[in-house]
Order: sequence, then structure tokens, then C-alpha cells
Amino acid sequence: RVTSQTSNNAIVGGLLAVMMMFLFLRNWRPTLAISLAIPISVIATFIPMHLVGYSLNIMTLAGLALGVGMLVDNAVVVIENIYRHLESGDDRITAAKIGASEVGMAITASTLTTISVFLPMVFGGGITGQLIRGLALTVSFSLFMSLFVSLTIVPMIASILFKKRSSAKEYEKATGWQWFEKFKNKYLKLLKWTLRHRLLTVSIVAVLFIISVALIPFMGTEFIPKSDMPMQVLKIKMPVGTELEQTNEVVSQIEDIVSNIGEIEAFMTNVGTMGDMAISDPSSPTGVHEATLFLKLKDMEDRDRSSDEIMEEIRGKAPKLEGVSYSVLDMSTMTMGGGESAPIAIKIFGKDIDELKNIGNAIEKQITDVPGIRDVSNSLQEASLEQHIVINRDKAFRYGLTVAQIASAIRTATLGTKAGEFRKGGDEIDIRVRLDENSRNSLPDIEHINIASPLGFTVPLNQVAKILPCEGPLKIEREHQLRIATVTANVFGRDLGSTVSDVKDGIKDIEENLPTGYFIEYGGTYKNMRESFTTLLQALLLAIVLIYVIMASQFESFSHPFVIMFTLPLAMIGVVFLSLITGTTLSVISLMGAIILAGIVVNNGIVMIDHANQLRRGGMEKHKALIQAGADRLRPVLITSLTTIMGMFPMAVSTSQGSAMRAPMAIAVIGGLASATFFTLVIVPAVYSIVDKISYKTEKSFMKKLHGN
Repeated sequence: RVTSQTSNNAIVGGLLAVMMMFLFLRNWRPTLAISLAIPISVIATFIPMHLVGYSLNIMTLAGLALGVGMLVDNAVVVIENIYRHLESGDDRITAAKIGASEVGMAITASTLTTISVFLPMVFGGGITGQLIRGLALTVSFSLFMSLFVSLTIVPMIASILFKKRSSAKEYEKATGWQWFEKFKNKYLKLLKWTLRHRLLTVSIVAVLFIISVALIPFMGTEFIPKSDMPMQVLKIKMPVGTELEQTNEVVSQIEDIVSNIGEIEAFMTNVGTMGDMAISDPSSPTGVHEATLFLKLKDMEDRDRSSDEIMEEIRGKAPKLEGVSYSVLDMSTMTMGGGESAPIAIKIFGKDIDELKNIGNAIEKQITDVPGIRDVSNSLQEASLEQHIVINRDKAFRYGLTVAQIASAIRTATLGTKAGEFRKGGDEIDIRVRLDENSRNSLPDIEHINIASPLGFTVPLNQVAKILPCEGPLKIEREHQLRIATVTANVFGRDLGSTVSDVKDGIKDIEENLPTGYFIEYGGTYKNMRESFTTLLQALLLAIVLIYVIMASQFESFSHPFVIMFTLPLAMIGVVFLSLITGTTLSVISLMGAIILAGIVVNNGIVMIDHANQLRRGGMEKHKALIQAGADRLRPVLITSLTTIMGMFPMAVSTSQGSAMRAPMAIAVIGGLASATFFTLVIVPAVYSIVDKISYKTEKSFMKKLHGN
């Protein structure tokens, strides 16, 4: 269901992109030529996807949905340039040939910069790498195919479909460009004002960028956006030693609560141990004091409340009994490969079990009142009832017994000792010697076990030892070759990053006063989030370097790529503001959108600066060349940006099942692309003018020092 909704987003996005192109072009011929690039590129993408072994799933389909808007970018630039040559009087064949060849290097560079963003993701390790590899490869393949289609099939279609007009006015009439000319004139006035007040304009944008950076902490952070999962798991824990009937009685009360909630379609309960399954499945009960309730909710479209709100109601109505705890497993993170059953896991390392338990209890008490914290649990809080046999060494010595002899006698009497083997028909059966069951099934029986002394007589166990009731941990866990206690908690109604920050503040005193040899680490999905953010930020830095290298080779200049790179911080302004408006947190998914954005936003800058350089090489003065480049490239820049935005719009506004995994990425791209497009048209020419002037003066000064006057 989720994959079909993702594919629907891609189809609707493609249709919206086509509608946006027709709104601009007002002519079915170029609209058809560009629209054909979408299905041809998508179908061609399936070939390399099949060769590398990827199927259609939520991430590869999300990659196609992201790519749909970008697929038309190259075709738009080619078609627009072919149109310009038709307007200047060239025939269809010549216009198609020259129009495609003129922008061939520019769109190749822009495509390579976008692909260079995705390729580092392919080699990412850990959970993040597994999560985004399919998406990155899908987008890369689709962009390669769109470049091929734009340079071959699109010019061929244009040479057949396009109709040559006798004058530019006929083109305006045919395409309905009268309204656009008014818009372009207003833009050119703004551009001229910007070029006259370059420093003021750049200063204003710099202030906006600083404000956006300052607002990032208010976005909140989490590993993967909380998805509304139709399957929910509630784990119920009674005190250790609770009988099965008592556990079942509490579970029956919870079942009555669940039965009266209309949004729940079906439920199933497991009470008591699940045997070997409990080892591999964290949701399975580990004893008769535990139970698991599996809930199947109605589809998201058929209910008014989220899965979190429904589980919060069950928590509130569940019977409040001493020693009984309820915890909801975070299925959204587990199903997406997070592997952790709790968002927050505070790991305490040390040697002594009792000390670990005390520290864990102190932490549990401290964080329970933190806003948003739910289902706090301590791995050492539960204990199993045990009987410890404490040997009196002095008495044992008087009877001529050692601790090892006493332990061996008890083991033989209760568990048995292998005395030999019975062979029959090729089979070997161990012969185990131990007391009869009636002589070892109670504590008095154990106390009266006779132990043979080397002095020639037997001694009852109660003469040399005492049996004391005690509690012991259900299991002893180790990590880094140290014993570990883990305090886990869920998060409700808050982002993970700010909640963990409050938790750290709450246990700061405990952490600072830990005994020697004890220390704390933070695990759970919070650990996955930090590791993933580090991986993605490294991928972003590598992508920025690759983008710069590709553009430097394209422009044969170090300064011009630097100008275009200004679009990256300009894009972040839109990402932050739109994320805050929509309530989107900073997560692995939104960071992926930001990385994707880095490859997209430079494309418009490349097209504009490349055209300005062509005009300057033709003898035009720098200031006029920038204005002319803005006028010539306004149309393709707006079309490519708006078609990309419309292609991702269905993903951004979707509220269907699985939308939480798609929307943050689309919101980041839409917000960043919207701000970057505006600033590319206005700020990049101003920055180009400033940097070119500085570059000219620096080069002149260097040549003077090198060669003299």
C-alpha cells in the first residue's frame, strides 16, 4: 500500500510538472516535446536498476518521485534554446542542432553536479547507507537517462514538431508570452537595482542566512520521522514471580479497554513465555509475568487520531498497579532498519551488579518527570527469586570437607553426574546418577542432602551451610567486555534531540559523580541519529567538493564556480523557514533532501553564468552581459524550478500511510529550491560582479609583481 501511494505521488507530480510547463509555454508542441522526456527517462531508468538488482520499493520509488521534477530540467533548457534560434530565423533542423549543442556542456555540467551529490551516498555505511543507497542510485540513473534523452531525442522531436514562425511577435502570440514580458520587465528593474547596490543586497541576504542558522536549533532533531504505523505493540510486565493467571487477569482488563476503541481493527495477545522466539524478538514475553498485545489499527485515512495518540489513551486507561509497567515498542524505527526498540537508551558500564542497579534506579527516577518521556524501564530492575547456599567454611573444615566437595555433592544430587554410557544397537545413552525426584523437589529435601566426608561418615548439608532466599538479575549483559545496565524510554509529543538534551541535563549530577570505573553512553535510536547525521554531513561536504571540481573544469575558472556555490547557503534559508512553518524536524530524511538540494540549486546558476560568459566572450560589457543573461535565462530557470517543485509537491503535502518518510525530503527540496531560485536570479549576478572585480584586481596585481610594469 505504501509503495503504491509513493508511485501515485510520482505520477501526480509528473502530471503537475507537465501542467506547469503548459501554463508557461501556452503551446502544446514544446510541452509535448518536454513531457515525453519524463516517461522515456523513467522507463530507461528501469534497465540499470534491474542490472544492479534493485526492485521497486518505497525508497527507489521515492527516488523516482524526486527525479520526476528534475527529469525535465535539461529538456526545458534545450527546448528553450531551440525556440530562441527559431525566433532568430533559423530553420527547424538548424535550430535543433545549434540549440542543443550550445547548452550541451552547461546541462552536462549541471547533471554531473547533481549526480555527484548522490554518488557519495551510494558508498555510505551502516544503517544510513542501506537506507539511502537505493534512492541515490535510482536518482542517478534517472538523471543520466534524462541527459541522454535531452541531447538526442528531445532535439529530434523538436525538429519534427516545432513550427517556424515569421517573427518573434508571432511566437509571443502563439505562446501567450505577453503576460511574461511584463513580469520580465519588473524582474530586470530589480536586477538593475541589485547591480547598482551590490553590497547592500549581499548584506541583506547575509543577515537572512545568519537568522536561518540561528533558527536551526528550534527545528528539533530525530533519527527518522515518526511514522503512523498501523501495527502497534504494547508490552506488559508484571513483577517477577507473578503467576500466569494474575498476568492474564491484568491483560484481560487491557483487552476490555482496547475493545472499546473504534480505531482498532483487531488485536491479539501473547501471555507467558514464547520459548526460543523470545531470544530473537524483543516483543516476545520472556516469562509468565510478561505479555504482549499486538494491535492492528485502521488505515490512516479512516481514523482521526494518530497511532501515538491511540497508544497514549491506552496508557492512560491501563490499570495502575504497583510493579506493573507498560511499554510501546517503536515499530516505525525498527521496521525502517533502526534495529533499536527504544528511542532513548542510557547504558551504564561497570563491574558490580548492585552498583549498576543503584545507578540505573537513580537515573530512572530522575528522567521520569522529563516532558515527553514515557515507558521508562531499567534492565536490572527486575530480579528473579533465588536460593543461595552459603557454606560455613569453619564447620566444613572440621568435618574434613572442602567447598568444592560440597558443591559437587549438591550438583550430583540435584542435576546429576554422568557415570557412564549405555550402548545398544550403535546408540550411546548417557547414564546420569542423581537423587530421586521426591528426594530433591523441596528446600527441606535439599537441606538434608547427605555429603560423604573423607573421614568416613556423612554430614547433612544443613550442618555445614545455610540456604538463604535472595534476588538475582534475570540476565547479565556485557558490552565492551564490561557489565552493563540499560535504562530505556520512549518519547511522545516531542522531538528526540531536545528530549535527550533535557535527559542529559537531568542526570548531569549523577554522571559527574559516578564511582571510579563506571561510565555512561547514550544508545538507542539517538545513537543511530548521531551516527547518521555524521555520515550525511560527510557526504554533503564531499558532494560540495565534487560540485566545485566539476564546475571549475567546466568554466576553466576558480572564481566563477565560487559564485555559483553561493546558491547553497541561499538554499538553506528556504529549507529552515519552510521546515519551521510546516513543523518538520531535522532528520535523516530531511538531511537527505538538503544534500539532494545541493546538486539541484547550482544548476540554474550554471546555466545563467555560462550564458553571461558566452555573451562576454562575444564582446558584451560585463554589466550588460549579466542583465542580458538574466533576461534570456529567466524563462528556463523559472520553468525548471517550478516543474521540480510541482513534481515534489504531492510528496510534500501527502498525508497517506508512509507520508512521514517522504514529506520531509520534499519539503526540504521545495523550500530550498524556492529561495535559491529567487536569489539565483537576483543575488548571483551581484556576487558575480563583486567576485569578478576582485579577481581582476588580484590577477592584475599578481601579474604586475611577476612581470613589472
